[in-house]
This record gives sequence, structure tokens and C-alpha cells, in this order.
Amino acid sequence: MKPMILSVMAKNNSGVIARVSSLFTRRGFTITSFTGEDTHEPTISRLTVAVTEEEQSLLQIQRQLEKLEDIKDVIVLDTEKDVIRELALIKVSLSDEFNNKIKTLTQKYDVSIIDVNSTEVIFQICSTREGVESFIEEVRPYGICESVRTGVVALATVQN
Repeated sequence: MKPMILSVMAKNNSGVIARVSSLFTRRGFTITSFTGEDTHEPTISRLTVAVTEEEQSLLQIQRQLEKLEDIKDVIVLDTEKDVIRELALIKVSLSDEFNNKIKTLTQKYDVSIIDVNSTEVIFQICSTREGVESFIEEVRPYGICESVRTGVVALATVQN
């Protein structure tokens, strides 16, 4: 099994997200992340789709997506080279022990404190999936109250 991230440029037409997601469903592929956002062009959206499948299936996914009417372009991103990020908000219980560790954590993971009161603190982290997972594992022993994550967003690196 191999992870793949697709950057899909699509026309802003009604139902395009449903058509893209149903393509994956019909083929029995599992989407690990699906995000969509407007671009700087008002008629175009970017869908970022992360899947983990056998290599042959990944090529099939790309070809099938390219055949859809509303799809303008499909780029397979290089998970080693391209810019791939995820955003997470994590609410953690405060304790004397955890208070002493917060400064170290914010420096180690480059996280921001978004909100704090006498019992809880909310962190924001923007990193790779592995960076977010590592931060979550480090704060888990102190008591995660709530957490939420975006899906993967990604862009190809600038080519020289």
C-alpha cells in the first residue's frame, strides 16, 4: 500500500465534489483526507485528496479523475518533496505539571496558544501529519479534552 495525494483542479460547478467522491466510493477506495477550497480564480476550486492504495490502483484513480467533465487538471504530489500540511486545534487540561511544560512544547513543535483559562489551554499546530500526531502523543498524558483536525492541504513545490 502506498499513500498518494492528488491535487485536483475542478470547475466550480454544482455537484463536482459528489462526483469526485462517488468515483472513489464506486471503486472501493478509502479516502484518508478530502479537502476543498476556492482558489484565486473564482471559477476554479482545488480538491486535495489523500488515499492509500496499491500502486496500480493509484494510477487508475488518477486516470478516472481526469475523465470527469468538471476536472481541469490532476497532479500527483510527491509526499517527500512537495509542501503538505495539516492544521489541528487541541484542547488540553491544565495542571501544575503541564504548565511547566507548555513553553518547551510551543518551542519544540512551533505551536500557538489560541485560548487559555484556569482549567484548559487550546493549541494550534500547522505541520505535517506526523508532526501533528507527535504533538498529540506528547500532550495526551496530560488529558486532551477535545481536538479537531483539517484534512491535508498541499501544493507542489516551485520548480526551477
